[in-house]
Amino acid sequence: MSVNTKTTRRRILKAGLASVASAAAITPGSHAALPKDIKPKAQGETRVIFLGGDVLHNFSAQEPAIRGICEKAGWKVLSVHDARYVTPDLVSTADLLIIQRWMGSLPGWVPGPIYERAPEGDGYMSDELADAIVDNVKNRGMGFMSLHCTIWSFRKPKFMELLGVNPIIHGPLQIVRLHNFNQSHPITRGMKDFDLPLDENFGAELIHENTIPLYETTGIIDKRHDIGGWCLDQGRGRVVGFLAGHTYFAYQDPNYLPLLWRGAHWALKREIPSSN
Repeated sequence: MSVNTKTTRRRILKAGLASVASAAAITPGSHAALPKDIKPKAQGETRVIFLGGDVLHNFSAQEPAIRGICEKAGWKVLSVHDARYVTPDLVSTADLLIIQRWMGSLPGWVPGPIYERAPEGDGYMSDELADAIVDNVKNRGMGFMSLHCTIWSFRKPKFMELLGVNPIIHGPLQIVRLHNFNQSHPITRGMKDFDLPLDENFGAELIHENTIPLYETTGIIDKRHDIGGWCLDQGRGRVVGFLAGHTYFAYQDPNYLPLLWRGAHWALKREIPSSN
């Protein structure tokens, strides 16, 4: 509950929606927009929706990196921090949906200015959102990218089946080496081994016969060896998963960002141009 009687949540939300309606985007500063406030897609527009950030993961690191990649490709980006506004109607407008959120998380920001207690969670991931993602990928051909902790959605079996993997919980924060890149796949062809200076080493157990491993990871402390990236076709759409990204280091790493560039193009069934 806000202790500022002049700046109520309703006024903040109203101001945010007005701002978003004019910009046709969702930003953390303007709260979140309802689907009715999003302009229809322009002819030839490629729309990317990014849902990210929570109490453990830095939206302010994720969002600029993903926005930079997408805008460099000429795509329209809508970013949202509050899962309640990622409705089936909004998902149905996306050519590519990217998520970095973990199951049962709380939002990592509040609209302010002062609260007596932190706001409750936004309900991520709801059955409605999980079903909408599965339907839009398999039946409409939407691309989907699962980043880092999104793999921790084991309570949603249909969604996990869409990902084509089961999650393996990460170990400690450590240097994580990405290696053994799949040289026969366009996402990772030509990529060389490199280290991320501080990250969590999630793992993926492949459960779908069509799931293709893209690279492996090893933690320098726990020495655990995992699959760190994968992709697969699902119905009319495509799914890509990358497991790095707990800290901001991955989103500033010149070796890791090309993976996002390549994965996004592949998920959209586009030719993969050089990211340089």
